[in-house]
Amino acid sequence: MLRMCLSLFFLGLVIGCGEGEVENTLPDTFPVTGVVTLDEKPLASAKVSFIPAAGTDGTVCEGTTDESGKYSLTQQHGAEGAPVGSYKVVVSLLLRADGTPVPAEGAGDGLVAVETLPAQYSDANTTTLKAEVQAGGSDFKFDLKSK
Repeated sequence: MLRMCLSLFFLGLVIGCGEGEVENTLPDTFPVTGVVTLDEKPLASAKVSFIPAAGTDGTVCEGTTDESGKYSLTQQHGAEGAPVGSYKVVVSLLLRADGTPVPAEGAGDGLVAVETLPAQYSDANTTTLKAEVQAGGSDFKFDLKSK
């Protein structure tokens, strides 16, 4: 029993140390906020994703727009904001058949969600949106058109 308890203790130390090392290797992040509009009106419930371009350290950073179209980014690993660098930006608005936004947990059993924004904004392969995050923080407004 003592041997098992000591093994679990040392395993916990090793796992705990490993997580700290990963966090220490992530680049510094800076606040990134902004507003998204569609046809000059605030776009609510849209997911805004900043995808690092070649040469930019870090991972995808995301946020969701509120009723006034405002968003703030969070790095996938939990840090607020995004690292300095160049990003392609994807703005996606998935809606259920009844027109309501898809909640974080998904559309639901048997329900389908449909992208409502043009691919030039919502598809990572064809987006025309870009951003350059600066040290100290950045604010970006994206004015989207439905046609």
